[in-house]
Amino acid sequence: MELHSFDEHCLELLEALPNGHSRNYFRSAINHLRLGEKLYPFDSSMGVFRHITAEEEAASGLMQCLKDKGYTNADKLDPWRHQHKHAVIPMFSAICGYLNTMTTDLGIVIDLSIKELNEVKSVALSVTQTINGNNMTYEPIPPLNFTFTSEGKRLSYKKYLDEFASAKGVKDVAKHIEQAANKRNQILYASPKGYPAQVEVEPHFFTAYQSRVFSMLRTYLLIVPYHEKLPFVQDVLDAFLSMLGKIKLDDIHTDI
Repeated sequence: MELHSFDEHCLELLEALPNGHSRNYFRSAINHLRLGEKLYPFDSSMGVFRHITAEEEAASGLMQCLKDKGYTNADKLDPWRHQHKHAVIPMFSAICGYLNTMTTDLGIVIDLSIKELNEVKSVALSVTQTINGNNMTYEPIPPLNFTFTSEGKRLSYKKYLDEFASAKGVKDVAKHIEQAANKRNQILYASPKGYPAQVEVEPHFFTAYQSRVFSMLRTYLLIVPYHEKLPFVQDVLDAFLSMLGKIKLDDIHTDI
């Protein structure tokens, strides 16, 4: 598993955190990534299964973090349920789609870095925009202490979830989540057609799962150091639960 220097630093920050359930979920995810790629040449089913499990463990770590910090409605998250775990990446993809559109339209650059404050290192977020030829940079502290609204309502990210589903060739994101949650069963268990003695994957399979896990790890490191409930995190949590049909919100924009 090859890592960029930023991801190496993220692992160092993870190891420096106090022991806890959410931290251990992420340590487990990294362990699965490392072992899965080594296993694949000798036991392809278990190699692939470990990468799927790595994504699930990272998603569980994020959910456990929100529950531990007492975010509103976090009690409705179920880190043990496959449908909840496999819904995290579609939501990540939808948020990235929105951010890509917004930053392109506004000429904004969002960057992550490792900063040290009072001898404590953490992941920092900066937003840079060129105004009248001058680069203006904003660094929120805590990093996710902001919110997005449209027409006075918080975002559902529905437009971008629909685009994600379309790219996957399914009618809606719920169908993709169902298929993703069932993937592990297809790898491990027999069917009327036979049993999965050998699993073939695309060349980018391992790097794709690594990217997903480290995206969730970066997000975790943007949340876990702070005791306060961060507005962007709360908004995304509510949009996530709305997507899963766990809550109904009156102040959420159903088109964006």
